[in-house]
Amino acid sequence: MNYQEWKKQIKPDKKLRKYQHVDEPINLDDEKSFQKIIHVIEDIKNHQFLPFLKRIDNKIRFRRNNEGKAVRKNKPRPIMYASHVDANIYSYYNSLLMQKYEDYLKKINLSNNIIAYRKIKIQETEKGKSNVHFAKEVFDYIQKQEECVVITQDITGFFDNLNHKVLKNKICKINGTDILGEDLYKVFRSLTAYKYIYCDDFINKKIKKKAKNNKYAVYKILDGVVNINRTNIGIPQGSPISGLLANIYLIDFDNQINTSFPDVYYRRYSDDLIFVCKNEQKENLLKFIEERIKEYFLEINPAKSFISYFKKEGNILTCNQVTDGLGNKIGRNYVDYLGLEFSGENIYLRKNTVQKLKIKQEKKVLRQLSNTIKQERRKPRKIKIKINRSNYFKRASDIINNIGIKKQVLRITKSRNKIRLGKKAITNKK
Repeated sequence: MNYQEWKKQIKPDKKLRKYQHVDEPINLDDEKSFQKIIHVIEDIKNHQFLPFLKRIDNKIRFRRNNEGKAVRKNKPRPIMYASHVDANIYSYYNSLLMQKYEDYLKKINLSNNIIAYRKIKIQETEKGKSNVHFAKEVFDYIQKQEECVVITQDITGFFDNLNHKVLKNKICKINGTDILGEDLYKVFRSLTAYKYIYCDDFINKKIKKKAKNNKYAVYKILDGVVNINRTNIGIPQGSPISGLLANIYLIDFDNQINTSFPDVYYRRYSDDLIFVCKNEQKENLLKFIEERIKEYFLEINPAKSFISYFKKEGNILTCNQVTDGLGNKIGRNYVDYLGLEFSGENIYLRKNTVQKLKIKQEKKVLRQLSNTIKQERRKPRKIKIKINRSNYFKRASDIINNIGIKKQVLRITKSRNKIRLGKKAITNKK
C-alpha cells in the first residue's frame, strides 16, 4: 500500500487529532506534515515512540441487586492516547495488516462473523454498517427460527489480558511469515512493552511546555512519572491499531467455532460473543467455548453471560426464559445485544444506550451554546437551544422499521444554565 492510498482511507476527522499530548497536532492534509509522517515511517527503525497518555474513564452504572433495588456502580475503563506522530504510524500499519486480515477472513469463510473494527459495507449504499445493522441481522435470524437458544457472552478484561506470545504468533500467521519484520516488530514492542503517563501527572508537571522543543528528551523530563508494562500481557486500548490486533488474537478461536459448529449462528463484536443454536446443542457449545477460550489465556465473564430461550407460538416469537451464566433465572424476557433489546416481536433501545445519548446530546448543546454566546455575546439565560431528535434514533428507526422499535425521543433544552432532559416513548409496531 502506498502512502496516498492510506491517506484516502483515513476519515476526515482523523486527519487532524487535536487532543492534548506531548507533541503538537498534525494535519495530514498539510503536505509538509504528511511528508514528515512518511519520513518517520520509512525510518521507523530509528523512531522513538513517545509514552501514551492514560486516563480512567469512569462510567456510572445502575444495577438491581438481589432485593430488586437499584445500586449505583462505578465502572472504570482505562483509555490510552498515542502521541500524534505515533497515532499516524499505528494507523498506517493498521491499514497494512487490515488488508491481510481481510484476505485471511475470506480464505477461512469468516468475513461475516467478525464485525468489530472493520468497515463492512451496505451493498445498496456502499456506506459502512453500524451496530444497529449488526444487531438487526442477528434479530432477523432469530425471528426466522421456530425455536432457538441465544447465548450472549463477554470476555473478561479482553485488551488487558492479551498474551503477547500468542498475539505475535497470530500476527505472523496473518502476515504469512514465520517472524515479524524489523519494522513491524518495532511497532509490536511499542504496543506490548508500552510506556504511559497518567493525564494528571502530565498536566500537573506541565510536561507539554517543557518538552515542546525537545520531545525526544521527554523520558528524561518525565523521570519517575513514566510507567512501563513489564508483564507479558495486555495492549493499550485506544490506539488506531489496537482493535485490529484484538481481532487477530482470536482468529483461530473464531475458526474453531465456525468449523466445529457450522450450523450455529456466530458473531463476535470484539469481546462480545453471540450464538444462536438449537437447545440440544447448548451444553456442548458452552463446554467447547469454555475450553477453547482458556487456550488463549482468557475467560468468559459469568456475570455478563446470558442464555435466552425463544419459541414461536402461532406466528409470534417470544422469549420465554432467560438465565445467567450460573444457570439462575433472571427477570427479563429479551436478548441484549449491542445496545438494543429484542423480545422476539419488538426491538427496544437499552436504557444504558439512552443514557449515553442523553449525555452526548447534553455536551452537544453546551458546545453549541458556547459558540452562540461567543458569536452574539449574549448571556446564557437568553439563549435557548432545542434538539428534537438524535441522529442515532433516526438511523435506528430507518434500519429497523420493518420490525418496530420503541424510540426514546429526547427533548433537550438549555435555559438559565440548566440542562432539562425529557423523553417520550413512541411504539411503531410492524
